Amino acid sequence: MVTFSSGGSLKLVCAILVITLSVQYLRPALGFISGVGVGDANNIRCLEGERQALLEFRKGLIDDYGRLSSWQSEDENKNCCNWEGVVCSNQTGHVLELHLSGSQDGGMKPFRGMISPSLFELPYLTFLDLSSNDFNQSHIPKFIGSLNNLKHLDLSWANFSGPIPHQLENLSHLQYLNLGRNDLKIIENLKWLSHMSTIEYLDLSSTNLSVVANDWLEVVSHLPNLKTLSLWLCDLPPLSLSSLPRFNYSKSFAPLETLDLHHNQLVHIPKSFGDICTLRELYLSSNNLSGQLVELMNDLSGCAKDSLEVLDLSENHITEWLPNFSIFPSLKNLNLSENKLSGTLPKSIGNLYNLELLSISSNNLQRVC
Repeated sequence: MVTFSSGGSLKLVCAILVITLSVQYLRPALGFISGVGVGDANNIRCLEGERQALLEFRKGLIDDYGRLSSWQSEDENKNCCNWEGVVCSNQTGHVLELHLSGSQDGGMKPFRGMISPSLFELPYLTFLDLSSNDFNQSHIPKFIGSLNNLKHLDLSWANFSGPIPHQLENLSHLQYLNLGRNDLKIIENLKWLSHMSTIEYLDLSSTNLSVVANDWLEVVSHLPNLKTLSLWLCDLPPLSLSSLPRFNYSKSFAPLETLDLHHNQLVHIPKSFGDICTLRELYLSSNNLSGQLVELMNDLSGCAKDSLEVLDLSENHITEWLPNFSIFPSLKNLNLSENKLSGTLPKSIGNLYNLELLSISSNNLQRVC
């Protein structure tokens, strides 16, 4: 399906096919788990010290919706393994996970307040989701970097501000880190990330990275297990092509699959992106990419061209078509809308046999061949 326009009027030769392409940037959503472990929570008894730590943690939260009504000290509700959002080990009773996102059952029921350091008294905690809450522009607590067993940390959309604490580098087992959509900034560099060799999912969207220049690409290129990287709306400056590192993934590494850099100031597609042999999704909309499409796509002419399935270059300043689209045989979704493309739709588009969605609206196209 294709949309094309020229100055508000359409000149048709073959057909008019209208499409609305909406590229959504989805954040993983996890529902609440109420008193569940690997087994029957009713047979699990939580440890008294960890129960007291949770009660202290609750004191720091303003629960406008009564979601933590089960968190009580009375005998009938004393077992914290049965409390809303708490997951315990069915063998030891230790608290393993806290699912306390403000997004619940398709709606918003956020907590307000602050994060109590009593979390430090949960030494076996592996999963912490405090996303979509309101922490009133407070800083991310440094003590979170002492929760050494964390594998999953989601503090996105939680109204944090200030610098990202470098103490997070101590989370050496972390596989999932989402700090996106806050008001955070980097003071010096991203070297704290280099200690997270197990990280697979990293989202720092809306974090001000303007001071790190090309440092971000150098750091993430050495994260051996990274599969998803989201740095959209991060004030990333134009990349200096002379200083760009290369992605040297060996066969033993899990390669980067999804790269989202939309809404930044990039003027080039780094050639190193073409070295990511199983890059499946690349989002570069709303940058400052300009010139001929063939020049931009040549930068992806490495092994990435065989794996790329989603390519979003919308809302840039691209002026001319790529003569031969067939060099990207796996493309399923191609978005070139809101550029400065002119002339006719090239016949090579027909060689994209796997293409499912094509958007070329809001350009200067006059006809289809």
